[in-house]
Amino acid sequence: MFAVPDLLRRVRLGACASAAAALAVAGLVTGCSDLTEVLSLDPGGVSPTSPVARQAVAASRANFRAPRLADIPAVPTGLAPAADIKSSVVRLMGDRRSLNDLIFALPPAPTDTDRFLAGSRDVLNARALTPPPDNQPALTEAFASETRTAIQPPPAPKEPAPRR
Repeated sequence: MFAVPDLLRRVRLGACASAAAALAVAGLVTGCSDLTEVLSLDPGGVSPTSPVARQAVAASRANFRAPRLADIPAVPTGLAPAADIKSSVVRLMGDRRSLNDLIFALPPAPTDTDRFLAGSRDVLNARALTPPPDNQPALTEAFASETRTAIQPPPAPKEPAPRR
């Protein structure tokens, strides 16, 4: 029967052996690469074939002033409270929904323009739209009244259309 110290010694040896094997594999894998390049924070040189190589080198050598903590602007004052901003956003979203309801209630736009044009020509040809002469105000008023009633828009929908 094994004693506890022997068991612990075997476990430690097993753990050390597996750790050593892992390090050996890592060494073999990274042996093909230059660790100084892999682990370096240096971004490397600028490719001389780059069209902006000169500007990149000049910018990297320029001595810019590092920002300081004092350069951070102060917290703005006089802003609306978060609750007011939230209520404005909620109201705006409601207005958008109402506007979309009105838009969806509109009839679809005609896509067959030739048929629409033919129908419009039929209406125009059925009605002579020649205005009366200027010297007859009574006929002019009658023509204007008749034209106003002919071009009345359709009535507004009584309730909004369902959302799509």
